[in-house]
Amino acid sequence: MSHAWVYARAREAASEMGSALAELGFSPRYVDGIDDGGNGDLVPSGRDGAELQRPSLAVVVSASGEPAPSELLGRLRQADQLQDVGVLLAVEAEHLSATGELGLADELLVRPYSLAELRARIARLRTVSAGELTEPELIRAGSLELNLATYQVRVDGRPIGFAYMEYELLRFLVTHPNRVFSREALLSRVWGYDYFGGARTVDVHIRRVRAKLGQEHAQRIKTIRNVGYLFEAPR
Repeated sequence: MSHAWVYARAREAASEMGSALAELGFSPRYVDGIDDGGNGDLVPSGRDGAELQRPSLAVVVSASGEPAPSELLGRLRQADQLQDVGVLLAVEAEHLSATGELGLADELLVRPYSLAELRARIARLRTVSAGELTEPELIRAGSLELNLATYQVRVDGRPIGFAYMEYELLRFLVTHPNRVFSREALLSRVWGYDYFGGARTVDVHIRRVRAKLGQEHAQRIKTIRNVGYLFEAPR
């Protein structure tokens, strides 16, 4: 599992980001700050005092009323542990005028955000750890394969083209196998809390995903009458 370091002063903002990252398959580690170890090196300090493993992603969250975290971003850029690690900055709209400070991050996210938007922003980060470059993160369910790094789907080794939200829906179901989700839950978890579409949106996308998967895998997406859908993992 990939580690993500989360820097945030506000506990609520940190918890919100940590929960979202966990949904995307990351193991979030909350970091209070980075201290000068006495020899010029910048050493991260975890909230539990434990030594932190090198992450594949660093996230800085700035809540409402806080100044733009320009100093922290500058120090992160100097940290040896974060060389070649993408830095995502999540800010309030009030911070958008701080263009110089925001330019220190690789990718920008404006709060509030949906899970789908967070995933898209992370996917756009160009710099990842060497391990991830050589070993893309794959999810397999029989002959169905999802590449989380490239958004590619293959069935029996054959690439299948999916629209963005079709892929997000399939990815969510496959990564939460054998669990039933209502249409309302899928709208919230996949499309985001700020999406105002109706439940029919889910049905339409389920139908499209099934059509592209082919009979073997389409039948794994079960319709639970009067409840919703689940993905049945291969035995």
